[in-house]
Amino acid sequence: MDKKVIAIYLRLSSEDRDIGKNESNSIANQRQLILDYIQSNKALSECEIREFVDDGVSGARFDRVAFQEMIGQVQNGEIQVIITKDYSCLGRDYLEVGKYMECLFPLLHVRYIAVNEHYDSDNYVGKTGGMEVGIKNIVNMMYSRDASKKVMAARKVLTEQGKFIGSFAPYGYVKSPKDKHKLIPDPEAAEVVKRIFTLAAEGKKYKEIARILNEAGVETCLDYQKSHGRERKHGTEIKVHQWSATTVMDILYSEVYIGTIVNNRTEQNQRTGYKSKRRKPEEWTVVENCHEPIVSRELYEAAHEKLDRKSQAKKVRFGNSPARFFLCGCCGHALIKRHGKYKCPANLNPAELNCSKVRMDAETLENTVLTYIRVTTESFLQDLEKKRKMQQRLQANEPDVEVICQKIKKLENRRFQAYDDYTREKLSREEMRNLRDRLQEEINVLNETLVAMEQELAELSHVPDISEEELTVIAGLSEFNAEAIQMLVKNVTLYEDGNIEIVWNADDFLKDA
Repeated sequence: MDKKVIAIYLRLSSEDRDIGKNESNSIANQRQLILDYIQSNKALSECEIREFVDDGVSGARFDRVAFQEMIGQVQNGEIQVIITKDYSCLGRDYLEVGKYMECLFPLLHVRYIAVNEHYDSDNYVGKTGGMEVGIKNIVNMMYSRDASKKVMAARKVLTEQGKFIGSFAPYGYVKSPKDKHKLIPDPEAAEVVKRIFTLAAEGKKYKEIARILNEAGVETCLDYQKSHGRERKHGTEIKVHQWSATTVMDILYSEVYIGTIVNNRTEQNQRTGYKSKRRKPEEWTVVENCHEPIVSRELYEAAHEKLDRKSQAKKVRFGNSPARFFLCGCCGHALIKRHGKYKCPANLNPAELNCSKVRMDAETLENTVLTYIRVTTESFLQDLEKKRKMQQRLQANEPDVEVICQKIKKLENRRFQAYDDYTREKLSREEMRNLRDRLQEEINVLNETLVAMEQELAELSHVPDISEEELTVIAGLSEFNAEAIQMLVKNVTLYEDGNIEIVWNADDFLKDA
C-alpha cells in the first residue's frame, strides 16, 4: 500500500508581523512544532511530507497560492492528512474554515489536525468539532478584523509622515537596509529612469522611448528585479518581456522619482481586509521631499510639458474585445485592434520572433472565432438534448434496476443453497460446483448490466459549467460579442501562419460536445 501523504500548511500574515506577534508564530517555528508532532506519532512519522507556505498573506482571504495548490492536490486524492499549527493558520473566516473542516475534508476522507488546538478529526468520528471549534474560529475571524484595523491605523500614521509602505520598492529604488520605510536610489536602474525622462524631455513619445530601450537591450523592470535577486510573481504569462509604452508612461507620471510619496490611493474593505477600491485624487496623502530624487523637478516638468498630460488619459478600446482575449502566438502579448485589424504591438527583433506577421483583418478573425464557437455550441446543445431523452428513457425504466437487484439476490441465495445441499449430501461435489459456476455466470452478466446502467445514468447526470440558457444565447449570436463568448472561451491565440488556437474556460466542454 502506498504511503499516506501529509500536507503541513504554514501561514503568517503581514498583520501578525506588523503588530509584533510572538516569535512562536514565525514560519520556522510553525514548521518545527508540526515536525516534532509528526515525529512523536509513529503512524504519522512514516508518511511522506509535503510543505505549503503562504508568508505574508492575510487569513481573511482564501485565494492564497500555496493554500489553493494544497487544496488542488487534496481534491486529486494526493493528500490524506493536513496539519496546521492552529485553526487560524487555515484561515480567519469562520464560515470558510468551517466549510473545509466540516464539509470538504470529511467528504474527501482527509484527516485534519490543528496541533495547538489539540484537534484531530479522527477523534471526532461521526461528529463535528462542536461548539468549541466554532467559537474558536469566530474568535480568529474577530482577531483578523481587529488586527487589520490596527495595521491600517499604523499605516495611516506612516503615510502622514511620508514613509514608503509598499511591499516592493518601485523600479529605480531599493528599500534602505536601515529603514524599510525609506527609499534609496538603485544606481543602475536609476540611470535608466533618468534616460527615460531625458528622452521624454527631448520630445520622444512613450512608444519611441520603449523602442529605444528594447533596441539597446535594456532589461525590463521585471527582468532587472529577477537578475538582482528580487524576483516578483507576475500574474500575466508572457513569453517575452519587453519595454512597453504603458510601462514608460507609468514611470514618467510617478512622482516618486522627484522624491514625493503618494499614499492612500486605495481604500481597503474593513470586513475582508484585502478587497479595495480607488480613492479620489483629492483624498490621497501626498508628502514631498521624502527621499533622494532620481530626476530633478525641472526635468520632470520638462518631460511632462513635451508629453502633454492629456496623453496620459486611457485610450478607449476599439470594438468590444476585452483585454488579453486575443493573444500573439509568438510572444504572448495581447493583440490590439487598430484600423480594422488585429496585430501584435510588440516591437521585437524580427530575426528572433515574427510578431510583425501576427495580424489579421478584425472582421475575419472575429467571424472565424464566432462561427467555430457557434458550431461547437450548437453541437453541444444537440448532445444535451440527446442526453435528456436518454435520461427520460432510463428514468422510465428505473424499476428495471430494482428487478435486476432482486434477481442477483435470488441467484446468490441459490448459490448458497447449493453448498448447503452439498453438505447435506443432496448434491455431489461435482454437481454443486457446476451449479454454483452457472449461477455465478448469470450473476456476473446481471452485475455488468447494472454497472452499465449506473455509468450511463452518471454520465447523463453531468451538469456543464455553463447553463443551457447561456449556451443558447451564444449559439444564437449574430455578431461577435466578447462578453458573451468569454462565458466559454478564456482566450484566442493567433499565430503568424494564420492558425488560431482557442482555450476554453470549461475543461470538459469539448469532451462532452
